[in-house]
Amino acid sequence: MSAATQNTDQRPSPNMKSLYILGGAAPLVTLVFYISEFVFIQWDKYPTSIENWFLLFQQSKVVGLFYLNALDILSIALLGVMFLALYEAFKPIHESLMKIAAYFGLLGVGVFIVPRVAMLSIMSLSDRFALAHTAEEGIRLLAAGETLGALGTATPQTAGFFFMAVGVFVLSLVMLRGNQFNKITAWIGILACLITLADDLSLLFAPGLSTSLMIGSGLFWIPWWILIGAGLLRLALREKA
Repeated sequence: MSAATQNTDQRPSPNMKSLYILGGAAPLVTLVFYISEFVFIQWDKYPTSIENWFLLFQQSKVVGLFYLNALDILSIALLGVMFLALYEAFKPIHESLMKIAAYFGLLGVGVFIVPRVAMLSIMSLSDRFALAHTAEEGIRLLAAGETLGALGTATPQTAGFFFMAVGVFVLSLVMLRGNQFNKITAWIGILACLITLADDLSLLFAPGLSTSLMIGSGLFWIPWWILIGAGLLRLALREKA
């Protein structure tokens, strides 16, 4: 196969301008949301019990949703659009691997979002707790809130992030074979995935390393999101309207 033919085969699918724009904006918006959570949340006042969560929502539902990381639902959902855009961009290089990457990426998005959507029920439980007429009713509502908290507590090490890391790892291998993005982007993605997977495994075998690995993976994910966002926006500029 000639070089000219190979370059033609690696061109992204046509008429994808809108998808590339939304997919490129997605990781940048996600990054802004994450930074805003770390900057504005007062961690010394972070609720440590379900009763404190109920009290927080009774004081301000907006603040309660912010502390509950409700922005994560929107930001991670946007990453689903990013995975779709990357699939379209790189499927001419290796379509079957890109289907695998998109599958794990979208699976991770779903697994991450579902328990957090369930956690929003704490808001209505808080209202019912405030109106509880008996101690028994209050105890039942606290127990329901504890169950939700156990299912949806926001932590860096989640099955959703694990699946997304698998998807990004496969994507990065395909990216190394293409010319749409800088190879540095692919290697940063590979390192971010490997450290994330090591972080997940450390919870089982070496919990003391988890915090360091989590911080280390973040140092790679942040530039990766920026590079992916910029790369997809560049592809959008090449597309015809």
